Amino acid sequence: MKQMKKVLITASVIIALLFGWIIIDLFNVNFQEKRFYNVQIPDNLNFDKPIQILTQSQGDSLENIKVNKATILVYGSGYSGYDFFMWHKPIEKGEIFIKAYELTQNIMLSEWKLTNRTKNKITKLSNDFDLFYGRTVIDEGTFEHYYPVRFELWFKSDSSGLEKKLIEKSYVIDGWDR
Repeated sequence: MKQMKKVLITASVIIALLFGWIIIDLFNVNFQEKRFYNVQIPDNLNFDKPIQILTQSQGDSLENIKVNKATILVYGSGYSGYDFFMWHKPIEKGEIFIKAYELTQNIMLSEWKLTNRTKNKITKLSNDFDLFYGRTVIDEGTFEHYYPVRFELWFKSDSSGLEKKLIEKSYVIDGWDR
């Protein structure tokens, strides 16, 4: 009987802790999302809004674009996720990837997802700018609540391990509802 009582008390404590953790986690997610609901877009700055959907011919034409410097183009929305087209001249082995920051508060966005889902390994060197691709959602924010973001293209050298920002581009985006 004492053994059964100990098991019931232990189970009750575990259930209470799990319930409390779920409530705290839900509150934290809602708080994090609401931070991006009413971000004021500065009047003196002009931002592009990503084209939401590319037609087949628009997507195909990206491969034919010739650039003379590192470039980022972002397409998509908070609902469907974002496509990142990155042009880079691979003169050193390493990897390129995207980082993003909300502009008014300089908050880093979806760090793990952006870095890992936009990462491209560079194994072949070239004298031309090559097109690379990544795709992911931005967790912060919610559908149709737009806020300004700075997307940065980064390169990490295989030989030195050092990271270097190549270029940045600002857009207004919305986040992904979970």
